[in-house]
Amino acid sequence: MPKFPPIPRLSIVIPIGRDIAAFESTLISVLENPVDGSEILVCHDGSYQDPFELEDEIKFVIADSENPLEMISAGASQARGRFVHVLCDGLRATTGWIEEALEEFEAYDCGVVSPVIRHETDGTIVSAGWHDSVAGLCKSAAKGQQSVRNAKSSRTGAYLQGSFWRRELLRSLTDALSTTDLLEASYTFHHLAVQAGWRCSLASDSELLYAHDALPWNEPSMSRGMRTQCVKNHFLSDGWSRSLSAALWSAIASMTRPGQIVEAIGRGLAPTRNASLAGRLRPNHVASCNLHETIVSIPSRTQALDQPLRRAA
Repeated sequence: MPKFPPIPRLSIVIPIGRDIAAFESTLISVLENPVDGSEILVCHDGSYQDPFELEDEIKFVIADSENPLEMISAGASQARGRFVHVLCDGLRATTGWIEEALEEFEAYDCGVVSPVIRHETDGTIVSAGWHDSVAGLCKSAAKGQQSVRNAKSSRTGAYLQGSFWRRELLRSLTDALSTTDLLEASYTFHHLAVQAGWRCSLASDSELLYAHDALPWNEPSMSRGMRTQCVKNHFLSDGWSRSLSAALWSAIASMTRPGQIVEAIGRGLAPTRNASLAGRLRPNHVASCNLHETIVSIPSRTQALDQPLRRAA
């Protein structure tokens, strides 16, 4: 009889970006912290040559382009695990970073889990998920703090670049949006998932390391302001009025941070991108939490047969 490999509980998807050294740092950290019942999928555009000959330990997945979202989508489509962990360039795994994250999925409506990202030298928090504030949208929560004690109240979402997902939800989300920007994907995925009944959870003891004190996708820019406010407008059915108001308050809150003021200006111009985002969205593709709840709540045949006997007793 042929022997089939066991089905993994978790699939770790690592897309290769432009910084090969950062990618290799991420991959090495995963290999140095092996996880039972997991598989590793490295996604690239066909140009990576595997100089370390790791094909026996990991699976290489070739995407149709160098678009990072398409790489993640290709990895999710071939993932065999029930859960998928996306880990992008520069984020490094730590001992035991998986278990608490997966425990969060015991809640049926938990669709995505955010780990805590810490600075590798001083241990301060680089990100504990993200939250919205007057000053900016989709900004790192608990940044610069040592503890995540207050992060759960302020955090509202997970960055796609370092997050855990139910596999079918992630697959459906990557089919629901076309973009080359992973920050836009993170923010849009959150709103689509919430619409479908899912919520995000923070795993405070699941930790990743990062070499810098700020994530590159959190750097303020006009483009960032336009993208995030455009997503906000789309899901709130708002336009120029909300954008201009948000831009004004953001500029006032960012008076001491000139770079953030540029992002505030971008938020005011967000409606110019509304039609573009609407044309790239396919919200009907998103897996519904209600269907998942129905499936997990169906009693087993043994339970169903046992219920009449209990009533009779």
